[in-house]
Amino acid sequence: MKSWQPTQDQVRSWEEKGYFTVPRVATTDQAAEMRGVIKNVLYTPEPENVRTDADPMDPMGDTPEARAQRFRKFNRWCHTAPLVWHTVHAGAMAPLGRYYLGDDILLKFSSVFVKPAKTGAATPWHQDNGLWRDGETEPFNFWMALDPARRDNGCLQFIPGSHKTEIVEHVLYDDSIHGEIPRERVAALKAECGVEHIELAPGDVVCWHSSMWHYSPVNESPQSRIGIAGVYTTPALADRSPRTWGNLHWVLRDGELCTAFPPDEYEVDGENKSPLQPFPRAEQRS
Repeated sequence: MKSWQPTQDQVRSWEEKGYFTVPRVATTDQAAEMRGVIKNVLYTPEPENVRTDADPMDPMGDTPEARAQRFRKFNRWCHTAPLVWHTVHAGAMAPLGRYYLGDDILLKFSSVFVKPAKTGAATPWHQDNGLWRDGETEPFNFWMALDPARRDNGCLQFIPGSHKTEIVEHVLYDDSIHGEIPRERVAALKAECGVEHIELAPGDVVCWHSSMWHYSPVNESPQSRIGIAGVYTTPALADRSPRTWGNLHWVLRDGELCTAFPPDEYEVDGENKSPLQPFPRAEQRS
């Protein structure tokens, strides 16, 4: 496995803004192949190994076109798809994870974000560790574009420097799809720091601090936008977490890339773990 070193610009952006981008982590052909695998799943009437219950979209018709628009994302799916697993999570992104986390790396979360043309829903402003509620700031987060990600089709937005804030308690509004940062706080920090739009070509990656405030708007364009996300952690972090996540998979073990498929699971030390509680309602905050 090749080593990886950030450029000076990437180091500066990580420290000052909380994120950096990496061009051409996957080739255009690799991005197209992975996009094809995901679209085949979208077209399947009842896809297996696709957990979408956390973020369902409204039911749609049963034509191939309608089926391709019915999901917002696939949760914890990437380790079930050999091409995606070996190309991205236990492939091109592993050297970046090793630079930040060391020789023993687990995949904590993975998702495929599907933002269909005209119907792709917004993802509210949030911090990843504000959703995890396990106190962690060390895990390494990334998102790879498989389609062009642009302003007009709902690319990610970051508030630069927001990774330096505390982990904010997330809340639910009547129209929330999941926990989000209180909207008045978002408005205040946007006014202070501004917003940066993360436009990427297929195969490009953005990496960010787990405390970064980020969001993506509705896709009102005729261009769909598919992306692959992942979160790396370590056995030590997973064992000390107050939460049990399950389905953590080895990416690197003693510095060696884990090439088995299905990937080997890591059994987290389950002592003193507690289930996640519902997010508080926005109107219930004191």
